[in-house]
Amino acid sequence: MKIDQEKLPIIYECLKEHDVDAWLITGRESIMKSEPILPVLGDMSFIIATTLIFTKEEKLLAIVSPLDVEAFKLVEGVDEVYEYPTTMEDTIYEVLQTLKPKKLALNYSKSDAAADGLTVGNYMMLQKVFARLDYTVETVSAFPIVSEVRGRKTSGQIAKIRHCAVKAEEYLRMVPGICKKGTTSLDIFNFLHEVAYNEGYGMSWADSQCPGVSVDPNVPSGHMGIVETPIVPGCFINIDYGVSKDGYCSDLQRMYYVCKDDEEDAPQEVKDAFDLVRRAVWAAKDFMKEGVTGFEVDQIARHMIVDEGYDSWNAALGHQVGHVTHDGGTILANRRPRYNRPELIDTPLRVGNVFTIEPGIETPWGRVGIEEDVVITPTGTEWLMEPQKELWIIKLEK
Repeated sequence: MKIDQEKLPIIYECLKEHDVDAWLITGRESIMKSEPILPVLGDMSFIIATTLIFTKEEKLLAIVSPLDVEAFKLVEGVDEVYEYPTTMEDTIYEVLQTLKPKKLALNYSKSDAAADGLTVGNYMMLQKVFARLDYTVETVSAFPIVSEVRGRKTSGQIAKIRHCAVKAEEYLRMVPGICKKGTTSLDIFNFLHEVAYNEGYGMSWADSQCPGVSVDPNVPSGHMGIVETPIVPGCFINIDYGVSKDGYCSDLQRMYYVCKDDEEDAPQEVKDAFDLVRRAVWAAKDFMKEGVTGFEVDQIARHMIVDEGYDSWNAALGHQVGHVTHDGGTILANRRPRYNRPELIDTPLRVGNVFTIEPGIETPWGRVGIEEDVVITPTGTEWLMEPQKELWIIKLEK
């Protein structure tokens, strides 16, 4: 096991910034019930019930079983290891009784799965611990800490996400070369699996749903298994796709137009629809920087599209991506009920955040959805791969 040393300063900075005395993470066998923050902290797992406590004094305490004591003593960044001779509950009590943290962050959240790793059983156990203390401890959601620790990617993490984005974009560029009359959405789906698997990559989300391939505007699309449908001349193809490797992943959408037999290029109105979405992506990217909020970024793209007479799409403009496809933390979204929480859309963005930008519109030729991956840097925002600048044209063999 090891802890990512670049994450420790972020953790201790967050504790001080949010006036939290300690952050407690507790869990059982993580292979059975994963604590989402563990792989973010490094190569961490709980074999037997374990508790980690980060303190504002920049110390990391580990409360572990007798079988795990020696292993945790070898982990760089762990300052004190406590063996629980009877129950973990008793030793947590003893440690908290000594530390006396007045404000304690726990991994629960009403709005973010990445910060909601504390199980009901362990919460009940902690409530028993708190009742025994000779002082009152205030518990707060660890969402602000988890959001920062998970969302502020290190240079090494960004390089791995970038690699996945570049490879996915490379594979997506190959799609026109396999399309001919009779090609179906399943053929495209299988092709994008094959090229990735052959080079040692996995899918960014469930294999049965990645990629999403929409080739016919009359067939429902979204997060579902592939529907085998022949490609339709005179319509868009939209592909939602990402690949994963070494614990990191990407998430892109690319747009294609399938020419009719008498067409050499897409009609101008088709190109105009594509270009509107592309310009909205670029405008949002150019506006993004540390300190602005996800709501503000969303409004840049959303107003561009709505002002052209299109409906506001029923989704966020973008989400964080990296450890998993939907990586939790702050998002780029408007004030729809499911997004309208200050911690999600009104919290300033930070350097190291990696986001998708993915506005969309519905047209007679199918949905136009372009999705790019970007990272916020000290000087602005950068693409992680070559963005789609032009509609990709598919001419079927006659």
